Amino acid sequence: MDTTTKDEILVDKSLSVPDAGIFSWVLGTDTIYADAAVAALLGFEARQLESGQPITSFLDRIDPKDKAKIARAIHEAIVTGGAYQQDYRVIRPDGTSVEVAAFGRCFRDASGTPSHYAGIICPRIDRRSAQENMFWHCFQAYEIARNAKQWEMAKVLEKALHQCCQDATGSGITSHFPSIH
Repeated sequence: MDTTTKDEILVDKSLSVPDAGIFSWVLGTDTIYADAAVAALLGFEARQLESGQPITSFLDRIDPKDKAKIARAIHEAIVTGGAYQQDYRVIRPDGTSVEVAAFGRCFRDASGTPSHYAGIICPRIDRRSAQENMFWHCFQAYEIARNAKQWEMAKVLEKALHQCCQDATGSGITSHFPSIH
């Protein structure tokens, strides 16, 4: 009988890939609101975006190489009311970057004036390396096993995650997997 407990199997959540998130931009005040997933993707504290930030703080995270293309696409979506879909790189304050896909649309008030822009942002999964994809899928299986209280399977997956990280870094990151020593 497996005596491993849930508390003995821990994986640092920061190793997971952020989920897709929702944003909403009030054009009249240039204030953008977003959920915790968007905050994680862009490197904000969740409470910053949940309570609203100037749109410039959001746009400042876009890689300078992509900024003009994104500005043109957003402008076109606002002017035409058409759908927006763009892929671009985000540079977080800690220097890390992530490629994202953004989808949105501008809505108009009763008089036809553009007033609200809403959409989703998600990580570009297809641009991850094979190693990152393997880690992501293994991590998801690990989470399912933990939630189902399948401790033996979680332990096996935890070892696979450790090996995946060791292969990627050449050193392993045992600190993220406290039960493996």
